[in-house]
This record gives sequence, C-alpha cells and structure tokens, in this order.
Amino acid sequence: MFVIASAHTDSLDCWRTALGDRAAAVEVRRTDALSECFSRLQPQLALLDVRLTHVNTVRVVAELLKVSPSTQIVALADEPDEDQELALFRAGVRGVCALDTSADVLARIVSVVLQGELWIRRSLVAKLVDSLVGKEADTTGATGRFAILTPREIEIARLIGQGASNKRIARHLAITERTVKGHLTAIFRKTGAVDRLTLALLIARRH
Repeated sequence: MFVIASAHTDSLDCWRTALGDRAAAVEVRRTDALSECFSRLQPQLALLDVRLTHVNTVRVVAELLKVSPSTQIVALADEPDEDQELALFRAGVRGVCALDTSADVLARIVSVVLQGELWIRRSLVAKLVDSLVGKEADTTGATGRFAILTPREIEIARLIGQGASNKRIARHLAITERTVKGHLTAIFRKTGAVDRLTLALLIARRH
C-alpha cells in the first residue's frame, strides 16, 4: 500500500504514473488526514508534497513516522535547498526531490527507496553524517572508525548499508537475529553511529 499526499491534482496524476501497478495508492489531500491514514494503513511508501504541510513539514514527518515507523517517505518540494533537505532527512525521510521531477525519474527514486537506500544528493552525504554523528565523533574519520570493526561487524555494516533488515542479515549469515542485534550494538558504539540511517550514511561516505 502506497500513500500519495498532495492537494494538487497534477502532482497526484504524475505520481500515479510513476508508481504504475506496483501497489494500490491512496490519495490524501489534507494534512489533518495524514496521521489517521498512516496509522490505519501502515503504508510501505508515501510521496509527500511539502506544500501540503506548509512550514511544518519536518514536524509532520516526525509525527507520521511515530505512528508508522516502517513507512518510507519521499518528500517532494519546490526547489528544495540544502538546509531544508538536511532537516527532512534528519526527521526520517528516505528521499527528497523536486516537485517537477518527471514520472520516469520518480519511478527510479521509488525503486531506490524501496530497496532500502536513500535518494540524496552526493554533496549532502557528508553534511548529513556530520549533523547526525557530531563533530567530535567524526574527528577520527570514517575510515578510522571502521578499521576497528571485526570482520563479521564489517560484513554486517556492509549489509546495513545495502538496506538489509536484521532478519535478512541473520538469514544471509546463518546466525540469529539476537546475534545480529548484539553486533549492531558494538558497531554503533565503535563507529559513533546513533542508528541504522547514520551507519548507512557513514558507509556511503566511504565510497
């Protein structure tokens, strides 16, 4: 189930074209209906027109992810600037793009996000990592932090960077999910990452 949220019919039409027949798409045209929709449907993905939430987009995104944590949100904005994009990523969106993005490109963005990756401008990766990890934790550099990981921790970190869930990692490595969680705790401590998103960004920064 996907949600497409905008008050503009032309945007909704374009987004439906981009989504094709991937899944049923529910339209939301009012901000006050978003929370109930997310809570009831627990959508896999949502395309969110930031014009719908006006100046409160970051707060709205945070609230939506509280009621539906697994939803992958892509925010679409009219010429988004760096500060706006960084704030949206910190709030939990998985991608940001322009409102006039073509249906073909938007379809590619949706595919990337559904695979567990971020759609983010390369120039923003380092800035987002710095804002999430913090300057003090970053003084050793990404390479230095990963150098102290064990081979198994490196393998798990690489899979996290690919968007793998704990269950998928456990299956791939033939270990229990509890063991995966134990390794993740160690990885977070050693790298300074505060969550999976930060870890994935640190990995992206190394490449």
